[in-house]
Amino acid sequence: MNKKIRIFILLGALALLTALGLGLSLLAEYKLSRLAPGGLGEAFSTRIYGAPFAVKPGDLTPPAALLRRLGRLGYRASEKPAAPGEYSWRPPVLAVSLRGFASPAASQEPLTAELEYGGDGWEIKSSSGAEGFLLEPELAAELSGPNKVRREPAGAADIPEKLRSAVMAVEDKRFLRHHGVDLRATAGALWRDLTRHGVWGGSTITQQLAKNLFLNPRRTLRRKLAEAFLAFYLERRYSKQQIMAMYLNQIYLGQDGAVSVAGVKAAAGFYFGKKLPELSLAESALLAGMIRSPYRYNPRRDPGAALKRRNYALSRMLAEGMITPAERAAAAAEPLRLAELPRRAEKDDNAYFTAEVVRRLMLRYTEDEVFRYGLSVYTTLDTELQAAAAAAVGKARYEAALVALDPASGAVLALAGGKDYGVSQFNRATQARRQPGSAFKPFVYGAALEAGFTPATLLDDSARNYPNPGGVRWAPRNYGGVYYGTSTLRLALAHSMNSATLDLAGRLGPAKITAFAVRLGIRSPLEKSLAVALGSSEVSLLELTAAYAPFDNGGFRVEPVLITAVRASGGETLEAAPWERTPVIQPALAYLITSLLESVVSEGTAGNLARIYGWNRPAAGKTGTTTGGRDAWFIGYTPELLAGVWAGDDSNRAVGGLGAADALPVWSAFMEGALAGLPPEKFKPPSEGLVSAVIDPASGLLAVAGCPERVKEYFLAGTAPVEKCPLHSRGLKGWFKRLFGIK
Repeated sequence: MNKKIRIFILLGALALLTALGLGLSLLAEYKLSRLAPGGLGEAFSTRIYGAPFAVKPGDLTPPAALLRRLGRLGYRASEKPAAPGEYSWRPPVLAVSLRGFASPAASQEPLTAELEYGGDGWEIKSSSGAEGFLLEPELAAELSGPNKVRREPAGAADIPEKLRSAVMAVEDKRFLRHHGVDLRATAGALWRDLTRHGVWGGSTITQQLAKNLFLNPRRTLRRKLAEAFLAFYLERRYSKQQIMAMYLNQIYLGQDGAVSVAGVKAAAGFYFGKKLPELSLAESALLAGMIRSPYRYNPRRDPGAALKRRNYALSRMLAEGMITPAERAAAAAEPLRLAELPRRAEKDDNAYFTAEVVRRLMLRYTEDEVFRYGLSVYTTLDTELQAAAAAAVGKARYEAALVALDPASGAVLALAGGKDYGVSQFNRATQARRQPGSAFKPFVYGAALEAGFTPATLLDDSARNYPNPGGVRWAPRNYGGVYYGTSTLRLALAHSMNSATLDLAGRLGPAKITAFAVRLGIRSPLEKSLAVALGSSEVSLLELTAAYAPFDNGGFRVEPVLITAVRASGGETLEAAPWERTPVIQPALAYLITSLLESVVSEGTAGNLARIYGWNRPAAGKTGTTTGGRDAWFIGYTPELLAGVWAGDDSNRAVGGLGAADALPVWSAFMEGALAGLPPEKFKPPSEGLVSAVIDPASGLLAVAGCPERVKEYFLAGTAPVEKCPLHSRGLKGWFKRLFGIK
């Protein structure tokens, strides 16, 4: 290549770079001219939506409930609905003009439908939507954006030196010495990223500011080059103090409910109730440490992680000569003192659900993507059921949590992780692990039925001790010290007999019990001893509730789903829910377990459901109470809906709670609200795999004419008894046995 060609290529490259630089400069000037004072930057709202609501011919949703849904969506009453978002209700006729919507999982064209409510539910009178239609998903939460951001601009002079130093120590230690790009840090980051197959890192504070102000979040080499040029541009246009102030004014530092906290001035008030100049060295280090991950290091969510990160920031300041060892030691010893959260006039019923959605999003996306870049997140939330869940939990005697699922799909319809998210963000439905006590017993009895035991199998319900490896004998007892001597398997579960359950578990073996529970969806580690039968292994409420789903849906394990789809601001679908439905037990076995759990409700430990709380529809479930009443549980279901409740104290102290007295009324209140207006529905047995027989519960064998008690019982095919009851047979032999009480 001759000299002229080389010069021509060089000049062309310089011209291209000049044009690129001029274009970027013009872009930067335009955007900077549109910023609010202090360099506020821009953020796009991430929105979390509930599930669309389907209305089909024959739908039994009561008119009042359907009108509430329209009201929650902002539909307006009108004499004659003409514009989308209007409706009229002239009983029994409802006319509604649908807005329509499109999501990755479902869509609905705008249309006007006319419906009439009668004894057979809703009849769609108009041709529009004759096969049914969908109401659009309700907005459940808005995480950020211009209308949901708390940002208080601070001038360069307002930012204390210790805060600036802490930020430089953890984010960009050579900030005062580079010109926008730290070539040494960039080279090291590039080498690490190339050898670890990662993405280019090593950004300076100025580069981070350039990215947040001007560029999209995609991690590409082209964006990185543009980021570097814009960083040089910012360094020429502003002083270091101005760049630092702009950066600290626009960074995201956490959530106050649905409102994003942006900038250090707002964060100082939110976390510490202080103005910027009042921050201590420890508080400055904590805020600086949070910049890397405001979610992970949020002191309200995880104080331990926040303090560890704060102390790391202090160590970096010491290493850079910004503070003395004495200052570092004093700051590291300072306890965490957070400001009280202001009480809001209205509780956000959706807060625990949306917080769990955010937690799951954070496992797959960056914080910028979740909180700043306009995602649309579609969920399984039913806001009507969520309101019922929040109301029921709010009336609990102790702290409580509730989850409700569609048993057929695993869709989490409602989730209340506590009484008030404004008071405590700890989600007791998903984050807490507690002993389920007797609420675990259905897995013991299900494994036994699968192994050939029957509801008529006789169990020994008498007090006994068991050896322990340490030499001290284990002496579990029945609640209240009441023992039945001999009991059928059905009655043992209905009355939650611990001794009879251990007799069954001993004959079955712990391995079969744990294998059965794991197959149905329990993921937490389980004891390998007989203690597992009494619920000694800790589980979460969501995990335990979902593991009951196979009893209700004909034998299929379902994975709990909260997020159905995520869509980027540009419209592309980033993910869709992988609905999982795995057959794990036979339909006949599922129905038989449900039949046993119906006995818990009709005559056993959950009998208060009808006696006290007025329950009048078929239901199945199991109570649970742990030692000292530390935990109270009820997991129960109808053919339409599955829900679980836990109640107790966060500190795990003994409060004397009872499943029947503390969890059961919360479940009842929720289910009454959730199913209001719907007719009762019975559990339907499968077409094959079950047989019935009339037995004598005293012997567990076929009843004869002389038996004083005769009970119809269900059995898996091939397991029904063939022998007749010998206790009440006619003749001399029977008389002799009855006289001397011989079995």
